[in-house]
Amino acid sequence: MTPQHRKALINDTVVNVAQLLKEPVGATRLVDLRLDQFPLDEEGGARAHDVEAEIRLTRVEGGVLADGQLRGLAELECVRCLELFDAPFAGEFDAEYRPSIDIRTGLPLPRPEDEETFVIDHNHELDLGELLRQVALVALPMQPICREDCPGVVAEVAPEPAGEASDDRLAVLRRLLEDEAR
Repeated sequence: MTPQHRKALINDTVVNVAQLLKEPVGATRLVDLRLDQFPLDEEGGARAHDVEAEIRLTRVEGGVLADGQLRGLAELECVRCLELFDAPFAGEFDAEYRPSIDIRTGLPLPRPEDEETFVIDHNHELDLGELLRQVALVALPMQPICREDCPGVVAEVAPEPAGEASDDRLAVLRRLLEDEAR
């Protein structure tokens, strides 16, 4: 059995796997990852924070398998009240990474046919960022609610002063607002 090597990644998602690629199939590395902030979209608007992951990198025939667990908090907007809140998320993952350069000869390798396979770059660095982003997005709720008893957007309707004439064309809307306020 091969010895377990453990590495800590703090605020980084890139791991150099050159040595792992030289080892026999079955060799592993353990990675403990911590991210203070993590963008969930390209614009940088949706963000996760306090993200943690335990990752096992295993040498497989033709590449590296990354599997593990991810958890953290994401700042979401409640679909009822439209207020921002922190929602916990957690997910499990496994993905294959294929090298773009042969570790022994330095020659370029053909790009994997399967577009879901991640690529290890020419420096033999494996970037976990996109995999973790996808796992986090899938783990988030489709209809985020800040709390179960969230009342939603509260409409404040001022009562009409007594004796003022009102437009009868809006009477139906007024009744709907009054019914909703109850």
